[in-house]
Amino acid sequence: MLSRLTERILGWVGLAVVVLVGIAIYQMPAETKSAIWSGFWRSLVWLAVAAAVPWSAALYIRRVVEFGSNAAGVLLVAGLSVVDVVAGIVLMSEWPSGGWSWAAAIGAVGVAGTYNYLVAEYLAERAG
Repeated sequence: MLSRLTERILGWVGLAVVVLVGIAIYQMPAETKSAIWSGFWRSLVWLAVAAAVPWSAALYIRRVVEFGSNAAGVLLVAGLSVVDVVAGIVLMSEWPSGGWSWAAAIGAVGVAGTYNYLVAEYLAERAG
């Protein structure tokens, strides 16, 4: 019974937050709304690119595995991460403006690099 009550309370709190954010966005100037949507869509495009890029390694992972050295794997993951960074730079309309923006950008590149590593490991195991 307590868990059901907690679910309802959290649901109403979540709904209230969504409504308040909607009201806050509605009251913003048009330029700010446009900047928010532009940043949102650019971020989604970058996420799609960053998610798709490491799967392209399936085309040449056998050659990397044949080298049998960690340096080849490091170069593969580093190359994929560089592609993610370049895609991010191309999609940015301006450089991050503050500490939190830089932290978010560096964190996103770190997460993308980790994802690149995990996908490369998976593809290497499948390639044998």
